[in-house]
Amino acid sequence: MDSKFTLEDSLQLLANNYHKILRINLTEDSHTELKMYADEKNTQKGYSPQISVWLKQFALTGQVDPKDCDAYLKFTDVENIKSHFEQSDERMRFRYRRKTNEEFKWVVMEIMKSSEYTSDNQIVILYIQDVHDSYVKELEHNKELEFYCNYDTMTGLANFYSYRSFCNSFATNLCEKPVGVMFGDLNRLKYVNDTEGHEAGNHYIRTFAEKLKKEFWDWNCYRVSGDEFIVVYSGNDEEQFNSRVKAFEELIKSDNVPTASIGYSFGITEELETVTTEAEQMMYADKQQFYKNFPQFKRAIAEENFKKEMDALVKILTDSYEALLLIDLELDEYRIMKKSETSVAENEAERGVYSLRNMYFARTYVANEFQKLREEVGTIENLKRKLLEEDHISCAYQLTNGDWREAVFWRMEISAGEVSKVIYYSQDLDTAMAKRMEQRQEITDEFQMISRLRDEYSMIGVLDLETEHVHMKDVFSQELKAFKEVEDISFEEGNIVMANEVIVPEEREDFIQKTKLETIIESLKEKELLSYFQHVRRDDGSTACYRFNFCYEENDNSKIVLAIKDISDIVEWAKGK
Repeated sequence: MDSKFTLEDSLQLLANNYHKILRINLTEDSHTELKMYADEKNTQKGYSPQISVWLKQFALTGQVDPKDCDAYLKFTDVENIKSHFEQSDERMRFRYRRKTNEEFKWVVMEIMKSSEYTSDNQIVILYIQDVHDSYVKELEHNKELEFYCNYDTMTGLANFYSYRSFCNSFATNLCEKPVGVMFGDLNRLKYVNDTEGHEAGNHYIRTFAEKLKKEFWDWNCYRVSGDEFIVVYSGNDEEQFNSRVKAFEELIKSDNVPTASIGYSFGITEELETVTTEAEQMMYADKQQFYKNFPQFKRAIAEENFKKEMDALVKILTDSYEALLLIDLELDEYRIMKKSETSVAENEAERGVYSLRNMYFARTYVANEFQKLREEVGTIENLKRKLLEEDHISCAYQLTNGDWREAVFWRMEISAGEVSKVIYYSQDLDTAMAKRMEQRQEITDEFQMISRLRDEYSMIGVLDLETEHVHMKDVFSQELKAFKEVEDISFEEGNIVMANEVIVPEEREDFIQKTKLETIIESLKEKELLSYFQHVRRDDGSTACYRFNFCYEENDNSKIVLAIKDISDIVEWAKGK
């Protein structure tokens, strides 16, 4: 097979990609057609043996889009082409619209020096290529990118980037100007997401945005975050601004549950952010009033804080293990909840991909003969399979430094018939097995307790019936400050402190009678959860209503969990109803 690539082959390749190829002699103002459509050699379309005349007449006879005509004539001026190549070897390139089948389409003209080019004999090659489809697609793509950069795709409102650009342009003149700002923050969006799903939450957002667009169609409307919206009025009529915003506020608050909390402000300033901050502060005041009127939605906020509270409880658990991880097998993620100062993986990331961490840990810190065992025990597939059959699995192995370690995986959650969440901890094997098993059970009980108490609480303690002492797990309420520094106290003594330091005087005797240990134990024989309602004194002189909950620890009737919750907001709401 002949592998030579001939000049004819080259010309054929060029001909397939360009619909016009000309060899131009700028010195003689002439040209030779290497490829060209037959109908172009037509004087009615400006054709001439002189290249300067042909290029000019091609445009003047209507073959170039009028919008591109001036730029085309300047680019194709022979003197301009000569001047360029006298100073540079770089090719010239110009994109314009020319008439093709009675329709203007995008083409690219390129002019480059020929190998024959000399200063006395200026020969160049001119190519014209059809780029209409690709360039139109590029223009559409750029337009789409511009939209994504400046607009929120869910609502169609301008986004935070657009708002920041407007703020910058507002400050450009360095002079004070009148401006009004309305700041809106959606109420109970998280509640809608959690109870009805994220599609319902998206609909909730879009519905509010549509109301904004309808009421403020001639003002600048922005969605600056997931649940925050800003409307900017750039006029000087403060009365009109206040009137429009108040009408919108009345519309929002006419719903059974107001869709959003609203704040607004009007001012004369150099910086838009100044007025925005004032409007935002008013919105926060309106938000507080919303929660006062609808305290039941505070639960969503409580759920937001649950993770932080859980972390606080984890910190006071036993120090007998080297690492504690929460593993999501469905998402292949882990989060380090606690690690000791002697942990071998001290510098590892606080969260990340679990399967990679499992493999890296085994191959980096585990002795060679145990690496395969440790890695296989901790794989996602093994954990899902094994933990369906039993609540925990463990394995012992040796580290590269010679220490022996035990890894324990506890099943925490099953979803759709598969294990989805796992607690992992490791501990040294230097202590006696009985002690280790006791500590392991304590950790399990702690997490079972935590998973059960998912409401807001003010104090959590565990009553050991054998010692009749209460071990405080954590205290979150200022009213219960008498117990903040107490870690271990007898139940009887604790009741006296609670009665004298916390409970209102008129209920002290009733409280002591209800919370006698024998009374609680007898009552828990008949019910899983025992609750008492008592009033306590706040530092500011007001009274709060607390619910005292007692229940046995799961699978351990030798310990009773005490959880105290402030229910004042719920009581006030119920009274209002």
